[in-house]
Amino acid sequence: MRKAELRSICAGAGILNNNLHKDKFFYKIAWLMTKNTEKTAKPVEKKSLREKLVKSLGTVPGAIKSKMPAKWQPRLTKRNFIITVIVLFFLVQYWQVSQVTGGISSLSMKGSSLVDEVGQLNEMTNLLAQDLTEVRSFLLMPTRQYVSGTEASDEQGSENVNENELQVALFKYVGFLGEQENLKQNLAINKSSLEYVVSNSDFAAFLKEKDLKISGLAESDKEYSLSISDSAGTGIVRFYLEKETGNLYRATINSLDIVDTARPEDFAQIYVKQFLTDNLSIILAAIKQVNETKSYIVGAFSAEAVASLLKAENLTFVSEPQEKEGVLYYDIKNVGNEIVAQVVFNKKHLSITLNDTRDEENIVLQVTDLATALPPFIGKLDVLPAVQKKIVEAQLQLKETFEDKGFKLLLEQAGLYVETLPREDEYRYFYDIKLSDVAGDAAGTLLGSVVIEKSSGMVEVVDPSGAGTTNLLFFEEGLKKKL
Repeated sequence: MRKAELRSICAGAGILNNNLHKDKFFYKIAWLMTKNTEKTAKPVEKKSLREKLVKSLGTVPGAIKSKMPAKWQPRLTKRNFIITVIVLFFLVQYWQVSQVTGGISSLSMKGSSLVDEVGQLNEMTNLLAQDLTEVRSFLLMPTRQYVSGTEASDEQGSENVNENELQVALFKYVGFLGEQENLKQNLAINKSSLEYVVSNSDFAAFLKEKDLKISGLAESDKEYSLSISDSAGTGIVRFYLEKETGNLYRATINSLDIVDTARPEDFAQIYVKQFLTDNLSIILAAIKQVNETKSYIVGAFSAEAVASLLKAENLTFVSEPQEKEGVLYYDIKNVGNEIVAQVVFNKKHLSITLNDTRDEENIVLQVTDLATALPPFIGKLDVLPAVQKKIVEAQLQLKETFEDKGFKLLLEQAGLYVETLPREDEYRYFYDIKLSDVAGDAAGTLLGSVVIEKSSGMVEVVDPSGAGTTNLLFFEEGLKKKL
């Protein structure tokens, strides 16, 4: 730098004097000031956070790269490193979300399991309440109504119903009047349809052409009805109008439909004439099949093998079936006139099934050869009357108790003896309890008896005279009353 420039700088800084050019020290100061001025004159570039992050991330691959094997170093670029970091970030997020979702799912499963357990507990409680009610009723004790939690909640919810009795009664009355008026109209319309087909001459000509005849309109306490049959008197179709509902039904051998029409002419044309034209041959064929199947069922029970088996088991076959919604039920009854099985004939599907009414699993057996299926089916039936079953069960339970080692020890310590072979009269079986002698036989005094009632199967205890009857299950309660 020239001396003139240094002099001007020093003058600007206020440190110039006449002897400056003689003093090298001032020249040095001036030169340093010039350097500082040049540095401050340059603009300061501020780096953003993003640039710093990119720069710092850019240095990481280099540091890792220097420690990697040579064959992997070409793949470690800044771009690949950033992609790897992003992928790892999302994997960590996915793992955290999975942990939270799994926890929620676990809580949901536990909650569902708890609800199921509470439902099972309520069901068991209801069954226990029903059984207790049956026992109290059987013992001629007053029954009680046990309210479940669901019923209790329903009662609480019923608190929001309208408590104005007069208003509620008025609502019911007006609703009743509306229903009665609607019923009256339906009965009038449908009855006029039935009367039309009975009296209409054109319809009478149609029936004569088809070799059919119609009955008059009959009335009972429950319905109005009329039937159309063939020349042999076999019913083809039956129409009946329910007085309670106002519904008009059309019934054939294998179908039941509700008739919905507002005009008698439409009823005669669509639901009678057109229906018979399209379906008469089908109905006649179905009637023939049903009659043949009914004869086949009765004939199977008349076979010698089946009849002998019924006699041996003290069973009775009822050849006149009960019909419900197109299904015929032939009952098989035991000596107590209880239904132990049924032959079920579905007229619509022409199928035959055997039903064991005492089977708790309610399994039905569909058969095609009834004569072959009946013997093994009858042989597996539980044919004992209900009371006799109770007696047998009570006898088995008493026998098991008499043979129990603990019970025998109790008798020995008490010096008692039990007659395990009962004596009986017209009404009871008696298991006598006596004082035993030294030899342990039954030579001692009669103290009382455990009896089984033949009429009910109930187990009771009586005094030596046969009086003072007390139910064995309530023996302690009866003893306290005597004391």
